Amino acid sequence: MTLSRTLMIGAALALMTSSAGAADLLTQGADPIYQSSLFNFEGFYVGGSLGFGSLPVSNRVGTVGVVVGTNFALTEGILAGVEFQGDAVWNNSGFTGLDGLFLGKLGGYITDETLIYGTGGLGWVDDESSYALGLGIEQALTDSISVRGEGMATGGLGGGFDGGQLKASVLWHMN
Repeated sequence: MTLSRTLMIGAALALMTSSAGAADLLTQGADPIYQSSLFNFEGFYVGGSLGFGSLPVSNRVGTVGVVVGTNFALTEGILAGVEFQGDAVWNNSGFTGLDGLFLGKLGGYITDETLIYGTGGLGWVDDESSYALGLGIEQALTDSISVRGEGMATGGLGGGFDGGQLKASVLWHMN
């Protein structure tokens, strides 16, 4: 056999061997993507809430509302987010008005399925331009449903705290 023929056969064998290896890559699939053990609180969510409050302190009210927001990860265990909370408010005489708050959130995981966070923002409470500051805790129930409890102090812009509210919410995470 001549040297050129030997080189051609060797090149053909090398080409077939590398093609067979490439075919194995296609049948084995991609490497699995890293899966965190943490519940995925990231992304868009919607939900409903029930609560009670004092607006101001002597005016006790009940609330029923909607919650819409989104969260994003800053690190593996720290989240930030933005949220809107809108509530219908009533007292012993019936419906008294609507409240709305635009809030920022910052929180961290305390277990794989539990998030604790601080929140604050601006909006309208008791027909007055207001601010709110609060704390909450959220617990995952399923792959996309969570419940949370939240307490917020509220006050009119330019003044001190003059009210507050406690809420329980059920949220659907669409991630």
